[in-house]
Amino acid sequence: MEKLEHFLNAILETRKVWLLEAKEGFFAMLEDNNGDSYVPLWASEEAALKAAKGDWEGYTVTTMGFSELAEWLKELSNDEIDIAIAPEADGEITAISSAKFKNWLKPYDDHSYKEKKEEEEADDDDFDYGDGWAQPWQ
Repeated sequence: MEKLEHFLNAILETRKVWLLEAKEGFFAMLEDNNGDSYVPLWASEEAALKAAKGDWEGYTVTTMGFSELAEWLKELSNDEIDIAIAPEADGEITAISSAKFKNWLKPYDDHSYKEKKEEEEADDDDFDYGDGWAQPWQ
């Protein structure tokens, strides 16, 4: 569980995960001895680059933000594909179900966190909301 906690804390800082992509839309996959499928995710570009060897040699390291990831996790869950957190070189994985990961991600994918498109400028909202406008409802 320590590895999972470290991973979750790391991606909260960057609001993205790293993947290996064979070609556009086709990502690295793993399968365990039971035939269960997993998509490996990494918390940093460096870790993903380090994994891009062996069967994954020639794969491109790419990133995915939380909004896109949340949508994709729905599809993965429907397809019964789970997540492998930073798989080890020896094949050992720390797994989390796509549905559980999506539920964990949900608070960071709503209006409390919005990914900015590159062309968008910083929020120019100069309206004075007054004190306490962000307080929870009583």
